[in-house]
Amino acid sequence: MRKKKYNTIQDLLEDQSFNDWALNPESSDAVDWELWLKEAPTNKVLAAEAKDIIIGINFKKEIVSEDKVNSEWDKLADRIQNLEDKKSSQQEKDRKRLVNVKYLSIAATLLLLVSLSVFTYSLFSTVTHKTTYGEMLNVVLEDGSVVTLNSNSSISYTNFNPRSIELSGEAFFKVKKDLVSKAKFIVKTKDLTVEVFGTQFNVKTLRNKTNVFLEEGSIMLNLNNGNEQKMIPGNYIEYSSSESKILVNKNNTLGVQHVSWKSGNLIFENTNLEEALIKIAENYGVEFKHHSAETKEILITGKVPTTNLEICLNAIKKSTNIKIQKENGILVVYKN
Repeated sequence: MRKKKYNTIQDLLEDQSFNDWALNPESSDAVDWELWLKEAPTNKVLAAEAKDIIIGINFKKEIVSEDKVNSEWDKLADRIQNLEDKKSSQQEKDRKRLVNVKYLSIAATLLLLVSLSVFTYSLFSTVTHKTTYGEMLNVVLEDGSVVTLNSNSSISYTNFNPRSIELSGEAFFKVKKDLVSKAKFIVKTKDLTVEVFGTQFNVKTLRNKTNVFLEEGSIMLNLNNGNEQKMIPGNYIEYSSSESKILVNKNNTLGVQHVSWKSGNLIFENTNLEEALIKIAENYGVEFKHHSAETKEILITGKVPTTNLEICLNAIKKSTNIKIQKENGILVVYKN
């Protein structure tokens, strides 16, 4: 094994010793590479990506991307302009045809009420973005903030305040600061409310709890039990609404484990198979059943795709030595 630094995937791909080890874990340099993996958490991520390329396991990434830059505002502007054009045209005709000032006033008043009604309806109407299983979506808000929706998730907000969002499922937020009004950006789930000014964070709400991971900046959580919790970068928190308390509060957490879904993968690090399959079920909308309790405790470390169920199951079976059979619409797990 060469005594040098490996900072990029390319560095590893160009190293013959690493290539030999990737293809043969029992190679003469295996001990050196295992020690290198333990030197830093990022080494595992680099090695995993490089190994996939060398071995030929290159999961297909299919992200459904839609640039929806608040089209409702454009529609609203068009409606108001059309109404103003009609108003001007009608008033011109009325000046020529009508001599009764009373009728002119009534017509103008009615038209104004219609305009205000359309404006108010559009301003306070709700905008919703949804994804199905196996689908991801990028949403660009009016203020320039970007929301990446994971599969089977949704966000909703009004045109009046697109910086106050209700979330169901999972999403990654890249919030742009509002330097003019300094307005807060708010994300609401059934368990808690996240308040920020400008930052990057991941929120997932499912099964009576909400998970929040802060990648950059700082945020404040307003928990539904009345308490507040400030977060710093690398902080990961799980809060249960049913138990009305924080279940997990970790610092210096590797973000790749919590936001890897954005690149079309799920990354597991000594995760038991039961928990891993729960996450896979959430992404694909399938149901798993264990034939015996023994398979639930099998540990899995690695990466599986979130956009192709067949490839995902093959990767799981290969790394855990199990069988998965579909029986009456349910994926049943057997030990080999």
